[in-house]
Amino acid sequence: MLWLHIVQYSGFFLAQITNSVLIYLILTKAEKLFGTYRHVMCTFAMYSLIYAWIEVLTQPVMHIKGPCFIVFMDSPLKYHSWIGNMITCKYSLKLVYTEHFRPELLAKIEGFKLTYIFIPCIVCFVLWFEFVYYGMANTVEKQIYMKEELENYYEEDSERVAFIAPMYWSIGKNGEKIWKFGEIMGSTGCVCIIAVCFSTIVICATNIYLTMKSVNCHMSARTLELNHQLFLTLTFQTLLPFIMMYSPVGLLITLPLFEVYVGSIANFVPASLAVYPSLEPLIAMICIKDFRKTILCSSWRKISPRVTAYITSSSAIL
Repeated sequence: MLWLHIVQYSGFFLAQITNSVLIYLILTKAEKLFGTYRHVMCTFAMYSLIYAWIEVLTQPVMHIKGPCFIVFMDSPLKYHSWIGNMITCKYSLKLVYTEHFRPELLAKIEGFKLTYIFIPCIVCFVLWFEFVYYGMANTVEKQIYMKEELENYYEEDSERVAFIAPMYWSIGKNGEKIWKFGEIMGSTGCVCIIAVCFSTIVICATNIYLTMKSVNCHMSARTLELNHQLFLTLTFQTLLPFIMMYSPVGLLITLPLFEVYVGSIANFVPASLAVYPSLEPLIAMICIKDFRKTILCSSWRKISPRVTAYITSSSAIL
């Protein structure tokens, strides 16, 4: 628990720094580079800041036992049940941002129409919340089932702490499995959203690559270089959430179906989710040349006066 909270707090502070720097770079350097698209970049960077705040305010802890996995809060707000479902809403807004790179799409959504691009995000956000709210609700049965487990591992009272948890079946009086189809459907809906999000990213990335390849001969060297930088950024921004968000959360939802006892090892998932918002801005800052040059030049300006002073003092001594 100590290491998990260290990771969560570290991820929060780093996310504030990296996303703030990225927002500054977007506002000061991106107007000529990306035009209207800079507003989209800025919006997602700001969402990462909010994502990090939700993470640190909930400090989620995850545990899997039998047909049930539980996500409970371990922050100072953990005994306020009204906030318990907030943790379940943060996985869905990082959606189809890859589609924003498509030039033929951007040409049709200039100005106010740019807001249309967030409609799929909002739809998935609402669906995810509904699946979790109704399919993973806090019930007395789950409190009793997880009571001993939470006490032994975390010294926590399942009857008091805010949590969400799908439980795919229970055991009847004769030892038979009683399937809970409502909770299975809720979890299935969440997995489908993850699959749709990642599939959209892959499809858009493929289309971008094919489009760039077909129009290379009609672009200037400057435009080609910029497209290459954006596609490289897109590639890494596709791999990062797949490794740190989609795969861990998907496994967390599906493993209880096979009664894979994971226990407290499931806390690698909240640790990964806590670090993610601090790493994503680094991709843009490293892959986009103008952003990278600005950061490196600023760093060198801070270091160079010290180096000059050291050389001067050394020469004087000699």
